[in-house]
Formats: sequence, structure tokens, C-alpha cells
Amino acid sequence: MERPNSPQLMSLRVRNLRNLRSIDLGLGESPHRILLTGPNGAGKTTLLEAVYLLARGRSFRGRKAGSLTTVGERRTLIEGRFREEGSPNESILVFERRCRGSLRRLDGVEIGSLAPWESPLRVKLVGENPQALLEGEPTLRRGLLDWNLFHVEHQLGQLRLELRRVLAQRNAALRSGGEGVSLWNPTFVELSDRITAKRTAFVALWRLQLLSLSSDFPFLEGCDLLFERGWSMDHDLLDILERGRSAEIQRGQTLVGPHRADLMIVCAGAPARLSRGQAKVVVCLLQLAAERVHRGAGLAPSLWLLDDIDAEIDNTTAKRLWELFENLDAQRFVTRLMSEPTGIADQHAMFHVEHGMLSTIGI
Repeated sequence: MERPNSPQLMSLRVRNLRNLRSIDLGLGESPHRILLTGPNGAGKTTLLEAVYLLARGRSFRGRKAGSLTTVGERRTLIEGRFREEGSPNESILVFERRCRGSLRRLDGVEIGSLAPWESPLRVKLVGENPQALLEGEPTLRRGLLDWNLFHVEHQLGQLRLELRRVLAQRNAALRSGGEGVSLWNPTFVELSDRITAKRTAFVALWRLQLLSLSSDFPFLEGCDLLFERGWSMDHDLLDILERGRSAEIQRGQTLVGPHRADLMIVCAGAPARLSRGQAKVVVCLLQLAAERVHRGAGLAPSLWLLDDIDAEIDNTTAKRLWELFENLDAQRFVTRLMSEPTGIADQHAMFHVEHGMLSTIGI
């Protein structure tokens, strides 16, 4: 099968994004590896955020990061020029944020909210707080699962919207004393089964790739990826709903279903206890394993955003991790405090970020 061409970001222009007032990033003709160095708080992660905003139309940073737009300014503007690998034709993707909201334009045409598989840039992120993903609320891990699943199961988005609508109606009936709740059960069960079947099939492929990748990391020996569907494997969902109705009426919400699903890394049958560095390795491997599933399904390579991924990792582990990324043949934006990540290839574009200003070290 011929490998599909991947979009390559050729340049990035950023205006008034947090502490980045005016940044112009030119990447040359072979921009596969882009290394961003500089001290903490310099703006390296914000540059990754700029690419993420272009690709997804929203930030990966929470409200604690503060206002998206630079203090004292009214507008944030991000412009990326990209083209398919091997093609001479460039496209321009723009993200703009004003007080009234955000919009994106592709070659001058507003594109609104796109489904994940429709975005002209498909990104994978390994960000600042991997432990929050692995140990925080299950909704974070469901989001990771469903985002990766969206790209190979385009029906998932519509199924999730339908489930949300039915769940809202069912919960309203529960809060009203349970009258009419049984009318929603058949549709809720049908949607739950369809969503769970798609999730289960994807996780089976994902798990195999993860186990293959993790074999090179001794601390993951005996570890596995476990999917919990959101209700007992030993009972039919409809039976559980009927037997648990009084508890649901008391709580005023649906207590079982795909909205309660979760993913876990387990070691020796128990939830894994990982250091910050180990958690970052696991998140990298999860994303790399998902990329293998996507490539196996015929998708083009993702654009990678890697934020200080070898921090708190020993040199041997870091080298093994970088070897996996070097084998991707995909564009990668990498941040690091020092100038040379352990094991990264010599041929990359290098920039230094400090106090929100960018300087070119070499292309």
C-alpha cells in the first residue's frame, strides 16, 4: 500500500498568544524535526499550543494558564502555511481569537467546527502533565481513546451526540422520580452497545501495539492496557439498569454505561504506580501505539508536539524513546531546556525561545 502524503507545516506566524507577541517561524524545505530550546516560562510550550490551536481550534491548556490573548491586546492571530509532502501547492490555515469568540479559516474560507478526521492538520500531543492523564478523572482517558478512535470510526461522533441526548433525557426522568425512564432504556442500551463495540475493537489493536512497544522498557514488564466498558462484563446492561433503578433515582443520574468507561495501565493485575518520568514514557507509548493503528488503517502520519518529553527520564530510557520517534518519518515539534535531546538526530531545525522572543540557531 502506498503511504499517503502527510501535510508539512512550512511556516508559523503568531501574534499576541500569551507571552508571544510577535513570532515568525520559518522551517525551510525539509522541516521534519523542529527543536525549540529555552528556559521554563520562555514560551516554548506556547509555540506548541499555537500549532495545536491551528489543528484543533482549541487549547490543550486549562484555565489556570490564563488568558489566551496577550494582556492588553484584543486579538490573537495564528497563521500556518503547509503543503502535502512532495507537493508544490501551499495552503494557509488561520486561527483567530477575538472577544466575541474564535474562528478558523482554510485558504480564506471559514471552516467552523470540523470533525477530527476532516482537519487539514492531525496532531498528536505529549504534554506537560502525563500523570494527570493516567491518574486523573476517567473522562480524560475516554477523551484520549475516543479522539484516536474518531479517525478510523467516523460514526463515533454522531453516536456520542445521540448518547448524550438520550442520557440527558434519561437523567431528567430519574430526577423526576423515575417515571418514563424505562422508555429510554432500549435506545440507551443500543447506543451503548454500538459505542462499546467500536471502543473494544480499537483497544484490542491499540493494546497489541502498546505491548510491542513497551517490551523495550523494563519498568513496564508485566504491564497491560485494560479497558473497562462502564458496566459489569457478567451482566446485560438492560438487566443492570432495571435492577439498579432505585439507586439511580436516589442519585438522579445514570450510573452505568459508556459514559463511565475507563482505560487503565495495570501491572501485575493492579493499577500501575508510576513516577512522573515513567508516566511520560507511557503516554508517549500510548500515542505511538495509536499512530501505528492509524497508519495500519491507511492514514497519513500525524504532526507531533512533544513537550520536554525526556525530562525526569534516565539517558538509556530517553534514547530508546527517541529512537521510536526518529523512526516515524513524521514532522515533530520538540521542546527542551537544553539544546540537544538525548538521542535526537543531528538534522533538525533549531530555535531558541526566551522572554517570548525567537532566535534561529540553525536549519
